[in-house]
Amino acid sequence: MAVSAFGHPKAITLPLLAGSWLALAVPAVWAQPEARLSAPAGDDFYRPREKLQLSLPDELAIGGSGQLSLELDGMDVSALAEWRGTELVYRPVRPLAAGAHELRVVFYGQHGRIQELGYWTFEVRHSAALRELRANGQFNLGFSQRVSERDRDGGSDLQGGGHLESGLSGDNWRLDSSLDLVAVNNKDLAVAGREVDLARFNLRGEYGRYRLALGDQQLASASLIQDGFERRGLSTAARLPLWDGSLSLYRAGSRQQPGIDAGLGTDDADNRLSGGRVEFWPLRGDSAQLMLAGGRLSGRVGESDYGTLYPQEAAGTEPAVNEGDAWNLVADGQFFQRQLRLRLEKAGSEYDFDGVDSGFAAERDNAWSALLVLDPLPHSELDWRLGLESKKLGTWYRSLANRYAPADRQMERVFFDISRDKWSWDGGYALENNNLSRNTAYAISETRQWHLNTRYTDYDLPQWPLLAALGRPSYTLSVEGTRLQDQYTPPGYLVNDLQTRRYALTAAFARQQLQWSAGYHHDSLKDASGWQPETRTQATRLDAGWYPNHRYSVFVGWELQHTTYPDRGISTDRHIYSVDAKAEFIPQRLRGNLGLGLNETSARDDPFFARWDQTTYISAQLSWQIRQPDSLVSGLELILSASRNDYRDRLFPSTLPADSPADGYQAFIELRSSLPVAYPGGQP
Repeated sequence: MAVSAFGHPKAITLPLLAGSWLALAVPAVWAQPEARLSAPAGDDFYRPREKLQLSLPDELAIGGSGQLSLELDGMDVSALAEWRGTELVYRPVRPLAAGAHELRVVFYGQHGRIQELGYWTFEVRHSAALRELRANGQFNLGFSQRVSERDRDGGSDLQGGGHLESGLSGDNWRLDSSLDLVAVNNKDLAVAGREVDLARFNLRGEYGRYRLALGDQQLASASLIQDGFERRGLSTAARLPLWDGSLSLYRAGSRQQPGIDAGLGTDDADNRLSGGRVEFWPLRGDSAQLMLAGGRLSGRVGESDYGTLYPQEAAGTEPAVNEGDAWNLVADGQFFQRQLRLRLEKAGSEYDFDGVDSGFAAERDNAWSALLVLDPLPHSELDWRLGLESKKLGTWYRSLANRYAPADRQMERVFFDISRDKWSWDGGYALENNNLSRNTAYAISETRQWHLNTRYTDYDLPQWPLLAALGRPSYTLSVEGTRLQDQYTPPGYLVNDLQTRRYALTAAFARQQLQWSAGYHHDSLKDASGWQPETRTQATRLDAGWYPNHRYSVFVGWELQHTTYPDRGISTDRHIYSVDAKAEFIPQRLRGNLGLGLNETSARDDPFFARWDQTTYISAQLSWQIRQPDSLVSGLELILSASRNDYRDRLFPSTLPADSPADGYQAFIELRSSLPVAYPGGQP
C-alpha cells in the first residue's frame, strides 16, 4: 500500500478536490501528535468512493482549545468530514481521481501553535487490474410542436443527440473514446442523410511508448503545411529513446466526412492525405528548451469539403483531382531563463494547381517563417515583451493541409505588450507585399497595418466619492489603421490606394448588482483613386445590466450609427435598441426570458443602398423543469416559446399590403429529455 507515515511530504502534482474552508473546532491540546489512517478494505489501494477513516489520539487536555483541519490534496475538507468520538471519517463527495493523493491532519492551537498530527500518500484505483474506469456524457432528445405560424400549418420535429466520453487504463496501457450521436425525424435536416447517425467518433489507445488513434482527430499542430484542422482517419505514434523524441504517422481523408457511413475516411484514393512527423527535444529544462521537428505529407483531393457553399459539381464542371507533396523543418526554442523565444520554420511544396486531368505539371515553391520574442523582465513590476516576425510564402506555394494559407505574400511585423499594475499596453506594425514574382499581369501592392491599445482595469472602487458611485472602472482606448497602395497597376485595372482608420474608446463600470458601459468609435475610409466615396462612421453605444440576485437579471442596450459622405454632403443614421430579461421564478424549476429588439435605419440618400425602414423583434420563452437530471436518471423539461417579427418599409410602402406591415410570428411547445451519464460518479 502506497501509504507513508506522517513526516516529509512528497512532491506530487494532483487535481484538488473542492471542499470547505470551515474547520472543526475541538477544545483540546494533543499530548502526543500522532494519528493513524485505516488501511483500505481488502486491497493495497483505495477505491474512488471509499471512505478515509482516521484514528486520533485519545489523550486530550481539557484546558486548551484549537482547531483541527483535514486537508486532502492541499484543500481543507474538514466541514465535509464526520466526527465519531476519537475517529474522523471522510467519505468523498465525488469520486477521487485515479492516481496518487495526499492526506494531512493539522492541529491549529492557541498563539499560532501548529502541530502536524499525520501525513499520508495513498493510491486510488478502480480495481487491481484496472487503474481507472470512467464514463461521462449526456444524451438529449427533444420533441417540438409548432402551435402557430403565419400562413403555415403546424408541424412537429424530433431531434436528439448526445456526447459520451470514456476511459479505461491499466499500469502501462490506456484506452479512451469520444462519440457524438445525432438523431432527427427528417432526413433533409440530417448531417449526412441518416435519421440516426454517429456524426463524430474518436478511439485512442496507448501501450507503453506506442499510441494508435482512429476517427476524427487533429492530425498535427499548426504550421506552414498544416493549419491544425481536424480530419477523419487513423494515426500512430511512438516515443523514441533519443532526446525525448517521437514519431507519428497518419492517413486521413482530405475533406471533412461526417457520419458513420464515411468509415475511417481513407477509402477514396482521390481524397486522401498521408504524412508523418518526427520530433526531438535535445534541450528540455527549467531555464531553456529546444524542439526540433520535421514533417512530410502527400495526398490528393477531388471533392469539395462538407459544407462548402459552391462545390465543383454545382458549378457544372467536371471534378478535377489536385495532388501535391509538402515538407517542413521547425526549430523552436526558449533560452536565458525562457526570456528569449526563437522559432524558425522552412517549408516546401509541389502542388498541382490545375488538377491531373488538365495536363499541367505541378509547381514547386518554398516558404519560411521566423519569430523572435524577448521577455527581458519576467519577474519585475513592469512586464513587457517585444516580438519580431517575418514570413514569406512563395507565389506557387500551397499545401493540401493548409489550403487557405496566403500564398504569394511576404510579411514583416513588430509587436509589443507591456503591463504594470492596473495598466496594459500593446501595439504592432506590419508590412505586407504581394506578387513576389513581379508578374506584370497582376498588380503589385503594399499593405501597411498598425494598432495601439491602452487598458486600465481597477478591481477596487476609486477613492473619490463621485467616481466610486460609478463602480469599479475599466477603460480601453484603441487606435488602428490600414493603407493599401499599388506600386504597379496593370493597364486597364483600377488603382488601389485605400486608407482606413479607427479610433475607439470604451468605459465600463461594475458594482455589486449593476454593470454598465459606454463606447464610442470613429471609422473613416478614404479612397485616393476616386473609385468609391470617402465615408466617416461614428457609433455611440450605451448598455446596462441589473442583477438584483442570481435569479433575476435585466439588460438594456442602445447604439447610434451615423455615417457621412463628406464629398456629397449626405448622411445616414441607424438606431439599435435591445432589451433582454431573465427570471427564475421557482429555483431549479420554472424560469423564463424575454427579448426585445428594434432597428431603425434612415438611409434614403445612401449612394449604394437606399433604405428607410424599421424592424421589430420580440421573443419569449418559459421553461418548466419537470424532473431534474441526475446520473443515469433522465430529466424532463417543458418549454413554451413564441417570437414575432415586424418589418415596415417607409421608402417603398406600396410593395406592402395596405395598412398592414409585413410581419411573421411562430409559437412552439417543446418537450426535452436529458440523460446524464457519469461513472463512477460526478467529475472529481
